[in-house]
Amino acid sequence: MGLLPFVLQIKRRAPPVNHAALTALVDRWRPETHSFHLPCGEMTMTLEDMAMISSLPINGQA
Repeated sequence: MGLLPFVLQIKRRAPPVNHAALTALVDRWRPETHSFHLPCGEMTMTLEDMAMISSLPINGQA
């Protein structure tokens, strides 16, 4: 996936992993729509979601 090196640059340590939750999300990922299909509906990752996960600001210059 390639996301761990990015997270390690920001957080300096690996995040805790919930293997059961990760497996459940992988099973529900639909690559054709780039979203998760859950019992309650469809869920897509947004820029705001990534900003909260990575603690990076989304305002201002890159």
